[in-house]
Amino acid sequence: MSLRARQVDARRHRILDAAALLIRQTGGTDFSMRALAEAADTAPATPYNLFTSKEGLLYALLSRSLDDITLQGLALRARDPLDRALEAALKAADIFLLDPTYMRPLYQFLLGVVDPIHRPRFIERSLAYWRTALASAEAANLFNGGLLRSTLEYALMAQFMGVLDFWIHDDVDAAGFRRRVTSGTVLLLLPLANETQRARLLRRLRSAHKITRQPGLGAVVPIGIHPPPAQESQA
Repeated sequence: MSLRARQVDARRHRILDAAALLIRQTGGTDFSMRALAEAADTAPATPYNLFTSKEGLLYALLSRSLDDITLQGLALRARDPLDRALEAALKAADIFLLDPTYMRPLYQFLLGVVDPIHRPRFIERSLAYWRTALASAEAANLFNGGLLRSTLEYALMAQFMGVLDFWIHDDVDAAGFRRRVTSGTVLLLLPLANETQRARLLRRLRSAHKITRQPGLGAVVPIGIHPPPAQESQA
């Protein structure tokens, strides 16, 4: 990477970090691009030059969050193919629950704004998460053709996004979010299960509905503020 490219990347990094901090401080995404430029210590035009628009900036934050969700959420330990898909769903939920101050307003923007430019690319990347979560099930020949696999990918994503919308708007609490992610995912996976898998999934379903406390969040880590890249020259 050339020196200029590194400098541009560092400015993007600094602006995204400043935007993430503003979201945490204000509890929303309504800050102005001028306020963002001041927070990032850049010229007022720099955020526009690098991200084109406020929507482009927020989708860059969403994309960065999805990078982290993918990295952490798909580090799966379960061996059974269906358990792996459920683990991926619960890890994604836990990442949101670990950092609600940032994730709630950021994803409220995603769920509340129509954007024909950025949103389709983000949704396709989100779908790829569930496709990867189901890769072991496909390798184990649990699907009767690609159509069923594709349908289940969309169903898992839609189910998760629906429960996420409830959580973002405080219709469910943290435990309710995790419980409903478990329930919906299990019910979608049951048609693929053999007798042993079915019994195990149903145990997970029954166990989820006994949870009344906030779940432990395991080994996921907060996202949004990233370590800075190599130091740039003055913007």
